[in-house]
Amino acid sequence: METPIRYGLIGCGGFGRFCLSQYQRIGGLECAGVADADHALAQKTADEHRVKAWNTPEEMLSSEMVDLVHLATPPYTHGGLGLSALHAGKHVLIEKPLATTMDTAQALVAAADATGRILAVNLMMRYNPLCAAVKRLIEREPLGEPLHAHFVNDAKDEYLPPEHWFWDRDRSGGIFVEHGVHFFDLFEWWFGPGRVAAAQQLLRPGTSIVDQVNCTAIYRGSIFVNFYHGFHQADRRDHQEWLIVFENGTLRMREWVPTSVELDFVGTDETAEATSNLFPGASLRTVERYEGSKTQFPSRHRQRKADARFMLTTTPIPKPELYGNIVRSLMEDQVEAIRRPGHVRLVSDANGVSSLACALEAQRLATLQAAG
Repeated sequence: METPIRYGLIGCGGFGRFCLSQYQRIGGLECAGVADADHALAQKTADEHRVKAWNTPEEMLSSEMVDLVHLATPPYTHGGLGLSALHAGKHVLIEKPLATTMDTAQALVAAADATGRILAVNLMMRYNPLCAAVKRLIEREPLGEPLHAHFVNDAKDEYLPPEHWFWDRDRSGGIFVEHGVHFFDLFEWWFGPGRVAAAQQLLRPGTSIVDQVNCTAIYRGSIFVNFYHGFHQADRRDHQEWLIVFENGTLRMREWVPTSVELDFVGTDETAEATSNLFPGASLRTVERYEGSKTQFPSRHRQRKADARFMLTTTPIPKPELYGNIVRSLMEDQVEAIRRPGHVRLVSDANGVSSLACALEAQRLATLQAAG
């Protein structure tokens, strides 16, 4: 039987505690204890989960009880704590973003290489089975080539008072960096490397708070993707929408962690079957059938054939169940890489660097645009 990998959690906020409860379900992984800048919170978390509470994060990093450190702390702490953990011989999983500057991100990667430790960023979207099915749809092209996409994030700010670190770019990195890296990473996984072509930001009237950002990226030289993030809604109004338009169909999803997929497309019966096979358990219905000359039609200066218009819908996955599965899958992937050095991870430090580079470029262009 393999020796358990012992991990320590630094950062006992809501997400850190959620991850802790999920990781306790992973075989071969044991929580050695927790730490937080707020020791009372660390002790409360430790008591709830019956683990050790270190007095400070630094005390945890010096402990031989810990093999892997999970940093669920604000972005401005990632560089210092991450480097300390790596130099102490720990593997490190960092919440997104990897860092708030490219220099710090590259220093973290260099430290991981020098110490032979695993470094990863919690870019969990790749582990959503629906996102994986969308990737297969894009790669196999049963609906033709993707043409454009957008992600609209009308996010809640109900729990982000004006003094919260989220609004301080020096501490959070800004919305593109603190939050947008998830989506830069996912669309790169779907479409391949892209570039940010334009970006904008808006201040909340009467304040210095940037609460809306927007950017356009171009992938493959032929796919426009627009990202909008606005933090201005009450919790009950938090809402996200996804859209990908293909030559012969449109894909829609909702929520920032999508729980279901809807596809509206035209094609042959064989195309419909191949598409349905990419989404096991999905419901496929025929909206309209075509006969005779109507089965032939042109678009993009190409002749096409379709037997019908179809609608495919997947059964919504309960969000708590899906979210927990995604969080565990990412950690299990990193644990496998620690145990077996040849294992190829779905998310690695390279993805953290790449997504951060896109976010920083979007932020740079938005700042320039705002300055006029």
